[in-house]
Amino acid sequence: MNASSKPKVISGTKEWVVANENCVNGCNHGCRYCYARWNACDRFGRIAHEDWENKQVRTKDVKKRRRHFDGQVMFPTTHDICPDVLGPCLEVIGNILEADNDILIVSKPHLECIGAICDKFEGKKDRILFRFTIGATDDDVLGYWEPGAPKLAERLASLRLAFDRGFRTSVSCEPMLDSDGILGLFSVLEPFVTDSIWIGKLNKIDKRVRVENDEDRRRVEKIKAGQTDARIMEIYKALRTEPKVRWKESVKAVVGLDLPQEAGLDE
Repeated sequence: MNASSKPKVISGTKEWVVANENCVNGCNHGCRYCYARWNACDRFGRIAHEDWENKQVRTKDVKKRRRHFDGQVMFPTTHDICPDVLGPCLEVIGNILEADNDILIVSKPHLECIGAICDKFEGKKDRILFRFTIGATDDDVLGYWEPGAPKLAERLASLRLAFDRGFRTSVSCEPMLDSDGILGLFSVLEPFVTDSIWIGKLNKIDKRVRVENDEDRRRVEKIKAGQTDARIMEIYKALRTEPKVRWKESVKAVVGLDLPQEAGLDE
């Protein structure tokens, strides 16, 4: 097979969208598995780990005129929408919508921020799909892996708010941080999801997660035990008939589902 005939590799955000937009360097959620921090700090050495949480707004990227895409645009991907950068994020969302785009807003949601988005873009709700990251129901688990992000109650309140306001809603359970609780998590989320619930593994854990003590090792081993092929198959069999459940590439590869061949199909 020559290079030109190799199948496309569609993974990560490409499974959902055709384009990504961001406007901030860094994020104070401090997620231990964060691919963006790993890329910036470890892979490319652009920023020190200790500086990652000192966010810097990229004014040029806030102000720039967005183009129209034939497909869904995701915002953000390398940072989150936090109260201290809410203003610039609202401006970027507005610019994306102004270019006649459909937008996928992905966040570990702060209720204040989701309320502000709903207020400002009430008239554009047909172009907006929220996707909130919720990987566990246990605040101890969330607090370890995502120490600066909102607790479960605030994320669920944000989901309920967007749902009650008539916006389209979805959830990403990628990474799945507690496989033992995934069926219970699905039951909690499903009534307030209009679109889809995505389930995926914690990817590249040995590369991206810094293990510095016994507690880190214990947490990492628990994640690994919860996403073995056998465990993934159990979860798939339990939820495969649920119409709102979607499987990320990491799960599809285990259970034998066809991988997407085109970016942004969101299915």
